[in-house]
Amino acid sequence: MSEKSREDIENEEKEKKLKIESLKKAGHIAQDVKKYIRPQIKVGAKVLDLIKSAEGKIGELGGACAFPVNFSINNIAAHYTSPIKDDGLTINEGDIVKLDLGVHIEGYIVDTAFSVSFNDDKGLENIIQATEVAVEAAKAMAKPKVNTRELGKKIESIIKGFKYNPIKELGGHQIERWTVHGKKALPELGNQGGDIMEEGEVFAIEIFASTGEGSIHMTNNSYIYELNPYSGRVPLRRKTSKQILAHVNKHYKTLPFAERWLVKEFRMGIAFGLQELVNQNKFRRHNVLAEKKGEFIAQTEETILITEDSFTQLT
Repeated sequence: MSEKSREDIENEEKEKKLKIESLKKAGHIAQDVKKYIRPQIKVGAKVLDLIKSAEGKIGELGGACAFPVNFSINNIAAHYTSPIKDDGLTINEGDIVKLDLGVHIEGYIVDTAFSVSFNDDKGLENIIQATEVAVEAAKAMAKPKVNTRELGKKIESIIKGFKYNPIKELGGHQIERWTVHGKKALPELGNQGGDIMEEGEVFAIEIFASTGEGSIHMTNNSYIYELNPYSGRVPLRRKTSKQILAHVNKHYKTLPFAERWLVKEFRMGIAFGLQELVNQNKFRRHNVLAEKKGEFIAQTEETILITEDSFTQLT
């Protein structure tokens, strides 16, 4: 094996520096957007307005959306963003809402979420705190050579200690360049498979607490799509399908995008174009995920970078 050339080493150093600078910039933007949007979240606010406000602020501050802003209410756990036709969704008294946003700089991604409660039920007074405490505890354990299953055990014990249930199908995840959900998982339960954390890796510590059984199902609704990079060339009959595919390849690459983002570019045929691209396995749908009706879910999420002997929080 020949040793690396000086040029290779220099290029690696440059890439590492770019990665860290980009991640830190994305993290600062995410923090600023959370501070900006939180006071706007109140009873009577329209969800579409909040989502547009947060997404707009990400761009204004020099970042790009790593995925559409998710705004999930009560038993909805993830993947809800406003559809093309405004469904008029608003925040009501008694709601628990979760806002999940991602920022990227040239494909270097951070992912973060927080919850706000408008419900004064005694049984729900600690549900957000449960997720926040679990995030802090999991962070404290994060360092190279640790198996993420150990973090999962801690997360599970804390959430259950607060008398709620973690959601078994959801959890934290590694983040790679241009990929929100990387290869390694950070589970919510101690009996789920884990992965070894290594220096230089980025992880989203994402924690849910539910009043239900801690299991979600896919609903029939999907407003978020993602390019399938492994599908190869496929025949597309519709002109709009080809145009949408080219647009997504250019602007979003392998990152999730909202159907409503396409409206600026395409006035007609979006639904049929997306349908054909899904049928041909070029696009994947992200269906809205939910617990049983009547249940409540809280979510907290922060992104960290694993360092030589600990971690740096990015969000």
